[in-house]
Amino acid sequence: MKRIGIDVGGTFTDVVLLDDAEGRVWTAKVPTTPADPVEGALDGIARILEVSGAQGREVGFVGHGTTIATNLLVEGKGARTALVTTKGFRDILEIRRVSRHDRADLYDLFFTNPPPLVPRALRREASERILFDGSVAEPLAEGDAQAVADGLAGEDVEAVAVCLINSHANPEHERRMLETLRQRLGGRFVTASCDVNPEMFEYERTSTTVINAMLGPRCSHYFRTFRDRVSAAGVPGEVLFMQSNGGLAKPAVAALRPVSLLESGPAGGVTAAAKLCQRLGLANAITGDMGGTTFDVSLVRDGRAETRNSGLLHSYAVRFPTIDIESIGAGGGSIAWVDDGGGVHVGPRSAGADPGPACYGRGGDNPTVTDCNVILGYLDAESFLGGTFPLDVDAAHRVVETKLARPLDRSVAEAAQIVRAVANASMAQAIRLMTVERGYDPREFAYICYGGAGPVHAIELARELEIPTVVVPQMPGLFSAFGMLVADQTYDLQLPVLKNLDDIAPADLAQRFRQLDAQADALFREAGIAPGGVTRRLRADCRYLGQAESLVIDVPAGPVTAGTAPALARDFEAEHRRHWNFAQPDRPISLVNLRLQAVMATPGPRLGAGEHGTQAPKPYRQRSITIDGAPVRLPAYRRRDLRPGHELAGPAVIEEQSSSLVFPAGWRAAVDSEQNLIVKQVT
Repeated sequence: MKRIGIDVGGTFTDVVLLDDAEGRVWTAKVPTTPADPVEGALDGIARILEVSGAQGREVGFVGHGTTIATNLLVEGKGARTALVTTKGFRDILEIRRVSRHDRADLYDLFFTNPPPLVPRALRREASERILFDGSVAEPLAEGDAQAVADGLAGEDVEAVAVCLINSHANPEHERRMLETLRQRLGGRFVTASCDVNPEMFEYERTSTTVINAMLGPRCSHYFRTFRDRVSAAGVPGEVLFMQSNGGLAKPAVAALRPVSLLESGPAGGVTAAAKLCQRLGLANAITGDMGGTTFDVSLVRDGRAETRNSGLLHSYAVRFPTIDIESIGAGGGSIAWVDDGGGVHVGPRSAGADPGPACYGRGGDNPTVTDCNVILGYLDAESFLGGTFPLDVDAAHRVVETKLARPLDRSVAEAAQIVRAVANASMAQAIRLMTVERGYDPREFAYICYGGAGPVHAIELARELEIPTVVVPQMPGLFSAFGMLVADQTYDLQLPVLKNLDDIAPADLAQRFRQLDAQADALFREAGIAPGGVTRRLRADCRYLGQAESLVIDVPAGPVTAGTAPALARDFEAEHRRHWNFAQPDRPISLVNLRLQAVMATPGPRLGAGEHGTQAPKPYRQRSITIDGAPVRLPAYRRRDLRPGHELAGPAVIEEQSSSLVFPAGWRAAVDSEQNLIVKQVT
C-alpha cells in the first residue's frame, strides 16, 4: 500500500509518500495557500503523485496535520457560539481564573485579556444546581430547558456550548439540556462539557467546551471538503487527522472534539521523533522543529513524547491531552528588527508564506532569519529545494542593509551574524525551559532537529547546551509530514474521581476502569473501529490533598487488587519528588481523574537503506560560509550521495533538498542503517 502524509505549515505545505512494499519515500514541498489551505494540500498531493509516478488509486491512506483549528481561534474566526450555564455563572468566561496567572506575560503591566469567547448577550442561564459531590440541590425543570432552547433558536448562532456547574460529578442535567437543544436547534453544532472535558475547575472546563463549539462547524466543513476533494482528485484512501496528542483520529471522532486538533501540525514531528527514538534505541531526546514561523521544542523520555493535559492558547485556557511543546517566534521566516534603543530582536512577527522572506523573490521587504542565513552561506541560493526554488541573494542583502546594517552601523554580514546569534540564543533558552527548569540535564539527551531550518542551527545549539549527539533524520524539512504516516490512531478519554486513594476500595476502582472501557468501546463503535486491535493505557491524575496541580501517573498493569492504590501512591510520591524536589508522605493523596488512552498501532515504516558505503565520499564542490565573522571555504557533500556506513569529519557541509547542515572541526557525522545522520562531538 502507498500512504501519503500532509503537514500544512505557515509557509510551505509538506507532503510525503511512502511505498510500504518497496520501503521508498518521495517528498514534495509546495507553498501554503492561506486563503484556502485545502488548495495547497491538493497541490501537494498532485505534486507527490507526479514525483513518485504513483496513481491516486494506489494510495490507501492519507494522514493530515492542519493548523485550521489554531488559526480559527487565534484569528477570531470561529463559529458564532452561545453558552448555556448555571444561573449565577453567566460571567465565568470574563472572571477567568483570578487566583492564578492565566496571562501570556506575568510582568506585562499593559497586558489586556483578549475578548471573552462568547459575548454576554449570547450567554444563557438555566435554573439548576448540582453540588460538588454530584447530589442535586435544584433539579433542572423541563420547561426551563425548553425555554433556553427556544430563546437560542431565534439567535444567529452556529454552535452552542453547554457547561453546567459540577456536571463533571453528575452529568444528568447537561445530558438533558444537550438533548433538548439538539431537538430544537436542528443541525447546529451543540456540545457539552461532560463529553469534552469532564473535569473540575469550572473556568477551564467552560473555556475548553466553548472553544470546542467554536471550532465544530468550521472543522466539520473542512473535514468534509478535504475528503470530498481528495476523493475527486482520484485518491480513494482513508483520511485520518492528526490530533494534538500525537495520534491520528477518524474524521467522525475529530468532528465531535475538534479542540483535539489545536496542536495538530507540531505534534506530527514529535511523534515521528518518538518513533525514531524507539527504532534507534534512544531513551531520551530533545526535539527541535524550526519551520517558517516558529521554533518548537519538546521532549521524548523513555521513548515516549512528553504530554500535558492543559495549557493556554492565545491566553485562553484549553484542557485536552497534548504533546508538551514550547514554541517561540524564531522560525526561518521570523522577522528581525531593531528597537529604538538599538536592540536586535527576532520575531514574533513572521513573513509567512506570502510574501515570505525577501530572498524568496515575492516582494518581501523585511529581513528574516532565512535572509541572514542566505547572506552568511548557511543556505545556498542555487541548491535550495534541490534547485527548483532559487533564492534572490541581492534582495536579502538589500533588506538586511536597509533595516538592520545601517541602523546598527554594521556591515551586512555582521548584521546577519547578529541576527543568527540572537535567534540561536532564543532557541537555546527555549530548550533550557524544557529541560533545566524541569530538572533534566540536556547533556543526557540527544538532539533531534528537523524543520527546514532545524539542521541549519543544530550544531550551534548543541555546542551551547553541551549536547553530545545531534540526529538529523531523513527529510528533516518534511519530518512532521512523515509523522502523519507513522503515528498511531489514538483516542483519549477521562473519568473524574475526586477521592483520596486511601478511601477507594479495589472494587470501586475496578468499576471505574470498566466505565472507561465502556466509553472507549462506544467511541470505537461510532467510529467504525474494531476494538480487537486496540491497546489501552491507563493513567491517573494525582495530587496531595489541597494542591491545585496534578501529576499524571501510569496505573500498574494487570487487574485491580488491594495493592493498586498503594502502588499509585508510591509512584506519585516518586514523581512528585522528581518534579518538585520534595514529598509529603503523611499527607493524603487525591485521585482526581482516571484517563484511558486507546491506541491502534500503525505498522512501522520499512525504509530501504540502500547499499552500504564502501568508498569514502568525496565533496562535489566547495562552499563559502561566514563563520565567526570570517568567510571560510568548506567541502560540500550531497546527502543523497551518502550511504550507510559513510563518515565525514568536520568542518564540512551536507546539503539536501530541504535543508543543510554545517558542522565544525571536532564533530563527526556518520550515516546509520536508516540513512539518518548521527553527528557527534569527538574532541
